[in-house]
Amino acid sequence: MKNPLNIELEFISSDILEEYKGEEKMQFILDKIKDNKILVMEESLSSTDEAKLIEATMRNISEKFSGIEVSTLREKQETGIREMIIKLLGGKTGGLTVIGPSKLIKQIKKEPKRISVFAERKQSDVDDEAAKVPEKEKEKK
Repeated sequence: MKNPLNIELEFISSDILEEYKGEEKMQFILDKIKDNKILVMEESLSSTDEAKLIEATMRNISEKFSGIEVSTLREKQETGIREMIIKLLGGKTGGLTVIGPSKLIKQIKKEPKRISVFAERKQSDVDDEAAKVPEKEKEKK
């Protein structure tokens, strides 16, 4: 049984994200975040995708959704022949992106080779969500 104070992490492979393009990809990510999940994505989001995600987030800000926190470790620099060939063929050589709801993520510390995320789910947030459940039930009817 799920404890309402638990925080859920979801690890997403690059294969899943490749199935989505443009706005569809941003909506996939936002839907997960709105479900109070912290996403850890196998590859870094490009600067363009990160900007698109922030734009999509701003359009979705409401009383129920306060926004996102995002941090990205960029892919490795093309220092070796292998990395240069992968990049030339359109591939990525690594990286990592962590995205989560602002109401859960209290702090992100980013260092050159790692990201630390401090998250907390408060009882008041759980109570607010429980109060909204009957509203959703009414909307369905």
